[in-house]
Amino acid sequence: MPPPSAVRRFLAVLLLGVAWLPAHRLLDPARAGLAGAVVRDAGEALWAQSVLGSLLVLVVAGALGRLTALDGLGRTLSAWTERLARLAPGRVAAAAGVAAGAVAAAVAWRVFGAAPTSVDEMTQLLHARALLSGSMALPLPGAPEAWVVQNGIVVEGRWASVYAPLHTVLLAGGLAMGGAWLVGPIATGITVAFTVLTVRRLLPEHGGLAAWTGAALALCPFLLLLGATALSHATAAAAAAVALWAALRTADGLPRSAVPTGVALGALVCIRPWTGLVLGSVCLAVTAGAPRRGRALAGVALGGLPFAAFLLAWNARLFGGPLRLGYTEAFGPGHGLGFHADPWGNQYGPLEALAYTGADFAALGVRLFESPLPALVLVAAALLTPRRIPRAAAVIGAWLAAGALVVAPYWHHGRHLGPRLLHETTPLWVAAAVGATALLFRSGLRPSWLRGTATWTAVLAWGGSVALVPPYVVEVAAQVPERPALPATWAGHTAAEGAIVFVHGSAASRTAARLVAAGMRRDSVETALRRNDFCSVRRFALWRAGAGGSPPALDLTPRPGTPPALVRVEISPGNVALTDPSASLDAGCLREFEADRRAGTVELEPLLWAAPPVPGATVMVARDLGPAGNARVRAALPGHTAWLAVAGRTSGVVEILPYAAGMALVWGGAAGVTPGGG
Repeated sequence: MPPPSAVRRFLAVLLLGVAWLPAHRLLDPARAGLAGAVVRDAGEALWAQSVLGSLLVLVVAGALGRLTALDGLGRTLSAWTERLARLAPGRVAAAAGVAAGAVAAAVAWRVFGAAPTSVDEMTQLLHARALLSGSMALPLPGAPEAWVVQNGIVVEGRWASVYAPLHTVLLAGGLAMGGAWLVGPIATGITVAFTVLTVRRLLPEHGGLAAWTGAALALCPFLLLLGATALSHATAAAAAAVALWAALRTADGLPRSAVPTGVALGALVCIRPWTGLVLGSVCLAVTAGAPRRGRALAGVALGGLPFAAFLLAWNARLFGGPLRLGYTEAFGPGHGLGFHADPWGNQYGPLEALAYTGADFAALGVRLFESPLPALVLVAAALLTPRRIPRAAAVIGAWLAAGALVVAPYWHHGRHLGPRLLHETTPLWVAAAVGATALLFRSGLRPSWLRGTATWTAVLAWGGSVALVPPYVVEVAAQVPERPALPATWAGHTAAEGAIVFVHGSAASRTAARLVAAGMRRDSVETALRRNDFCSVRRFALWRAGAGGSPPALDLTPRPGTPPALVRVEISPGNVALTDPSASLDAGCLREFEADRRAGTVELEPLLWAAPPVPGATVMVARDLGPAGNARVRAALPGHTAWLAVAGRTSGVVEILPYAAGMALVWGGAAGVTPGGG
C-alpha cells in the first residue's frame, strides 16, 4: 500500500502536537489574569496525565505487539461490524439516541440531583421562569438590587438574562411540564441519534461504523456529563447534528431536506449565535453541492428566516437594537469576539488564542473517553497508516476544524466538565475515534509486530476508558457542591401561605447588586470590587443609588490582578473582601461585615431560579439588603410574610428564621439603621 499523503502526515503531526505539547504554558498570568493562571495549572495536570498515559500505552502496546498481532480479534470485530451494517439505520440511530438520553438523564438525576450545576444554568432557568409567567423579563418589585444576579441586565425596571433566546424558551417549556432537568438529556439523545444517521450517510459502505459510533456516544463521559446539565451546549449540539444530517440529505438530491436544514441552523443560531454561524457555514457548503443548488439554498433561507426574525426581535426588545447582544450590553465591548482586552482587562491576543485553544483540544483528547491515550493520538495514529480514508471523511474534518474556529477568537474558554465550547463538535470527534480504531485494526502495516502494536494501542486505549470512566464520574459527583434548599415548612407555617424569604448573602454581592441596579455595567462592577478597598466601593454604590455626598475616588481601569496594597480578609467561610489596611472602616461597612460574621452567607442564585418574584408566586426569595432595603421590598409585596434565610447548621439546607428575630440576630435590630447602612 502507498504511504499516507503529505496532508495526512501534516494532520497527524498537528494532532500529536495538540495532544502532547504544553501549549498552556504560553499563558502569562500577568497578561491573562486569573483565568489564564487557572487554565495553565489545570492544563499542566492534564498534560502530565496525557504524556504519561500515552507513554505507558505505547510501551505496553509495543511489547505486546511483538507477541501477537491480534489478527483473530480484528477478524471478530470485522464480522460484528458487518452484522451491524445490516441493521436498519433508523433503528440503530433510535436505539443509540434512547440509550444516550437515558444515561444522561440518570447522570442528571443521580449525579447532579436534577439541579443546575453552574450559574449559567441558574440564570437561564430564572429567565425561563419569567417567560413561563408571561413576561419577557423578570419583575423587580420594590428594590431592583434585591433580585439582580449574574449574567443579566436590567431593562426598563425588569431583569433579563444576557443569552440568546431559544434555549431559555426550551427551558421554559421544560418547566411547564415539570422537568426542565430533562431538556439536556433529551437534546443529547437527539444529538446521538442524528450523528449516527450522519455517519451512516457519509460512509454508507462502512455502515457498521455508524453503529459502533452510536455505542461509543452512548458511553462518552464528556458528551453525557455536559449533556446532563441545563447548559445551552446540549440543545445547540442537537440542532447542529440535525442541521448537518439534513444538509447531507439535501446534497444527496433530497430537496425537501433544505427547509429542515434552515430550521435547524436557525435554531442553532438562536441558541448559540457564533457557533451557529461557524458550523452553519459548513452546512451551507455541503448544501451547495446539491443538484439544484439555488433551490436548495433558497429552502435553507426559508427555513431559517423565522428564527432570524425571532432573534432580531428579541434583541431589539431586550437589548435596544436587533443587532445588539446581551453580553456586550451587560459587560461592554470587551465581551465581543476577537483579539483585545476582555471585560476585566486580561489580554487576549494571538498568543493567548493559541494557548487557550491548544489547551482546549488537549483537554478534549483526555476528557473525551478518559482514556490513558488521548483520543487525538488515536486519530493521529490512524492517519499515519497506509489504509485509504474515504473522501467523505473530509466533511468530518471540516466540521472538526470549524470547532477550532468557534473557540479561537473567543476570549472565554469555558472548562465546566471539560472544554465545553467544543461540545457541539464532540459527536464527530467520537466518530473520528471510532473510525481510527477500525483503521488501526486493519492497518496493513508491515512487519507484523508493527501491525500488532497498532492493534494493541487501540485495545489498550479503549480498555483504559472502560477502567477509568467510572472513577472519573465518581470524582465529578464528589465535586458537585451541596446546594442550599428551602425547607417545605418552617416555624409551623407552610409555603402556601405566601412568603418572601430574604437570603443573607455576602457584603460584596449586596454592593455589586446596588451598583448594577444603579446602572453600572458589570465589567466596571467587577473591576471596582477587584481593584479597590471594599468600603470605598460600598460608599460609591450608596452615592450612585442617591445617598448624596461626594463619591470616593475609585480605580475603574480594567487591568489584571489586584493592587498589592489591598489585603484579602475572610469575613466568614468562603466570603472574602479586599481592604486597605491604611484606611479605617466606616460604621456602615463595619456593620455589613459583622452581619456576615454572625449569619454566614448563602448564595442567592441557587434559590432564586426556583422561587422568583413572578406574578402569582406564593413563595419568593430575595437578597437580604438590610432593614431599609428589605422594607422597600416588603412594601411592594404586602401579602407576603417575611422571613430571613441564613447559613444553616445542616449542610445543604438553609435555616429559616422569623423576620424580626433574624434581623435582630444578623443586623442588630429590625429598625436600627445606621446612616447609610441600608
